Amino acid sequence: MIRGFTHRKDMPMRKTWMFALAVVALLMILPSQLPAQQGGKLKFGNLTILPSLETQGVYDDNIYMGNGKEYPSDPAQTRTEKKESDWITHLKPGLALNYVLPERGSVNLGYQGDFAFYDKNTSNNWKNNQGNLMVDYKAPGGLILGVNELYTRSEDPYGSADQYNVGRVTKRWTNDLKTRVGYNIMANFRSFLYYNNYKQQYQDIADYSQDYTDNEFGVGAETRFLPKTWGFLRYHYGVRGYNTIPAGGTDAFNSDSKWHRVSTGLTWDADAKLSGELNVGYQWRKYDHEYTSAARTSRRDDKNTWVASTSINFQPTVTTLLTFNLSRAVRDTASDTNELFTDTSVGVSVQQTILTKFALNAGLTYSKNEYNLPVSNARTDDNYLANIGLDYSIQDWI
Repeated sequence: MIRGFTHRKDMPMRKTWMFALAVVALLMILPSQLPAQQGGKLKFGNLTILPSLETQGVYDDNIYMGNGKEYPSDPAQTRTEKKESDWITHLKPGLALNYVLPERGSVNLGYQGDFAFYDKNTSNNWKNNQGNLMVDYKAPGGLILGVNELYTRSEDPYGSADQYNVGRVTKRWTNDLKTRVGYNIMANFRSFLYYNNYKQQYQDIADYSQDYTDNEFGVGAETRFLPKTWGFLRYHYGVRGYNTIPAGGTDAFNSDSKWHRVSTGLTWDADAKLSGELNVGYQWRKYDHEYTSAARTSRRDDKNTWVASTSINFQPTVTTLLTFNLSRAVRDTASDTNELFTDTSVGVSVQQTILTKFALNAGLTYSKNEYNLPVSNARTDDNYLANIGLDYSIQDWI
């Protein structure tokens, strides 16, 4: 049966689809040459403008990620763990600005939105907005400057990297800043100083255990041993401080911590066929407070383990792009517990251009979350993700 507009719950999804299709149709019939267009791109001197629009339909058979079990003695838990399916329509506008500094580098600004509309559970509708800044500058005298900042304002049900409250819409914002200052000491050797800052803040005071700030300081050196390939060695020292305390609480027992990390690997010049970074290392993490409460019944253990932050792209031809990812990190679940887990993932993906305007994307990712609790039979989650998609370039400039 085809549903009509008389069904009120269908209105948000159908209005979204109608709007999205109208925008796509307009873009497809616009003249291929615009007044400010040069070579198929919107260009104004050294400035390039690239707008984007994506519409996406997703069927989810378990939008709250519940286990489907019933708890006769606890109706509230039964509601929390119920399985509910729905169709979700996404509208994703974007805008990228690139300003080239001739023979020096570039400045990039970007915006990406994600507006989600549920067919039945309309109260779950959410929106994400993300802005980013990237600066890459190399002075003739050997000075190197780099800034990468990503600000995200989220309302989605996917949680943070610590997988807090997954399946429930939570309002929060994060700011991820990475900076570096370097100097080319000689043609094949350069040194760097690093400063990274990450802050996460939830809107609801009930989520106080997730509000924290990371500050990280580092030094590193790189040496070239192939024409476009550099090897590096880095050391970082980091501090995490939790920001929010509930009424009547104290920060004397939270999960504040400090860590030392040594990493090594490979990186490549921007014009090499390989790009990204091969990065593996070892981290020593120590908690400021041994116990989670004054009762001293729950104790935190320091965590030392190998870590990784690897993403490598290989472009064998102009139409094919292969990507390999490997990551491993230690994650706290909250500020008021001694629970943590190691998050290890590996993935591969391919992007294949077809007939110039189409791009086929496919990927496989496996991740494992190994928790430290309960001690006698620790929890382990195995996660599998497979995706396939087809992108169409509406015009050269979008």
